[in-house]
Amino acid sequence: MKRGYLTLPLLLICLLIASPVRAQEENIPEDFDGLLVKADITVTMRGGDLEISITLMDESILQYATKEMRDHLNMLIEEYLTDNTSYRADDPNRPIPFLVNFRALGQEVRYEPYELVIYNYSQEYKPVEIVSISPRFFDRVAYIRQKPVAAIYLFDHRIDLNSRDLTISYFDALIFNNWLRVIEAVNRSKAQLEIFRARKKEK
Repeated sequence: MKRGYLTLPLLLICLLIASPVRAQEENIPEDFDGLLVKADITVTMRGGDLEISITLMDESILQYATKEMRDHLNMLIEEYLTDNTSYRADDPNRPIPFLVNFRALGQEVRYEPYELVIYNYSQEYKPVEIVSISPRFFDRVAYIRQKPVAAIYLFDHRIDLNSRDLTISYFDALIFNNWLRVIEAVNRSKAQLEIFRARKKEK
């Protein structure tokens, strides 16, 4: 065994344990198609007649997603955030974007956009800004048999996406506190990229 090299299984384990979620963007090979699909980086909460889904859109995460997923979310970022003064792609302290959908499970349901918050290390983070995608998002009403109403939520860059201590809450009634599931999915895709690179070098 050569010194200084990790076997692929050991490399995978190390990456799964230690890899931070919000890291610098990498140079991803053009022929690499990531593992992450929407379900991996989406949180869904339901209560009464309301369903809320929250999808992580940070560029440092999207690079590990499937091409289809990357293209879809990057298209939304380009369309709705390019001219946004709060969000600059080249700023390391840019807010963290999330795609948020409110869907009616009953005839008609009202929602409060600003009651969706994130708790991280006992700190409450409210949205820095909400950029509407649906024209009538701020009417605060979703209707059954219609598309969910959607917006891009910008949250403070200080939120640690690699922390298990991350909770998403709506009115403190709907709560998601299994962020570890998202961390593990992202790290699996990062590890797969390193295996992909290592195998290309062996050829």
